[in-house]
Amino acid sequence: MSEQTGASVVLAAMADGIGDITFASSEWVEAARQSLAASVETYAEGLADLGKFTLCEVGHNAPVYMHCGPTLAWHAKFDGASVEVGEGELDGSECDFKMQGDHSIISNMARLQHTGRDPKVVAAAQARLGALSRWKIEGELPAHPVLSVVLRKLHDDLAGRTMPRFVFMTPEWVSSARHILTQRAQSEKYAPGIKNTVYTFAEEFTQTPKYAFPDGSHGGFWVNVNYGQITVGAGPLPSEYEPADALTLGEYTPVVPVGRTVNRAMTEAEIEDQKTYSKAAFRFDKVAKKAPVTQSSPSGKGVMPDTLARVFMVLHDELSKRTAGDLPADYDDSITEEWATAQSFDRVEGYDVSWLRYDKVDIYGQPR
Repeated sequence: MSEQTGASVVLAAMADGIGDITFASSEWVEAARQSLAASVETYAEGLADLGKFTLCEVGHNAPVYMHCGPTLAWHAKFDGASVEVGEGELDGSECDFKMQGDHSIISNMARLQHTGRDPKVVAAAQARLGALSRWKIEGELPAHPVLSVVLRKLHDDLAGRTMPRFVFMTPEWVSSARHILTQRAQSEKYAPGIKNTVYTFAEEFTQTPKYAFPDGSHGGFWVNVNYGQITVGAGPLPSEYEPADALTLGEYTPVVPVGRTVNRAMTEAEIEDQKTYSKAAFRFDKVAKKAPVTQSSPSGKGVMPDTLARVFMVLHDELSKRTAGDLPADYDDSITEEWATAQSFDRVEGYDVSWLRYDKVDIYGQPR
């Protein structure tokens, strides 16, 4: 199966789950501090001859919901068998090794797990992700065998906790939706309420960007609940599940900014900007005689049952946290002006699209 249809070397190399903290956030840095503190204690004897060594990692285009500006960064200062870990970027002159790249790509790199994974699969995932961002590397890691073990353990310790950031509505993005909905639907809290529920939900988006859907397929995802058993798939709803009970059908580009807002983290100004955008973006087009997005119930069953709606309740915000910040207009000059402007509620000021390489490769790392 090709990656375009859902199989992904990146997902195969990643830690289980979908993480719970954003790369280089305060929570992430604290987790890194705990991991490194434990490791330097365990390997104190082997680190005694390390001397001083400082590393720093910088993620450009940080997610807007963090309200942290255009970057998130962290650093660690080793001195033999001791280490200080902190938030923020260090100047290159202060570092022995400094790495910079796009935050979404670094986030996905950080989720790759070495322990328990096929090294060839991990290497293939690293190669694919490496092609998706511009990287700036200053200095180098020392050839110190014990430090290498400590840093690899740090990586694996945080792989399961780091949230991925995938391109909106791709099969990899849908994998996060699958995890969230399946876990909630099978939980003791929600399973009893949907045990007799039969319902099909689908979202499908046309005119998808070629860097995200190189085969021209439509984006989206669908959910079938059959007496409490839940199936979540990527792309258009398969014919065997038709007709949908709730169907959203729309154009990909207008939806992206609203589709990845983290509502609980939005400021009042961002909420107002979103309302303004939505009013203009989703109005009925009299020339085209259609709206960019429509919602319907082909089956006639109508509104989702409350018990199932509670399973879906957190989906929007949790997926938004795990969505990359690209826009089709970043790489396609044919996008009309109304969809080409980055929105304040969706993009941090200072977002630098040059850190991404989707103008040169698609999301599978293949030349465009």
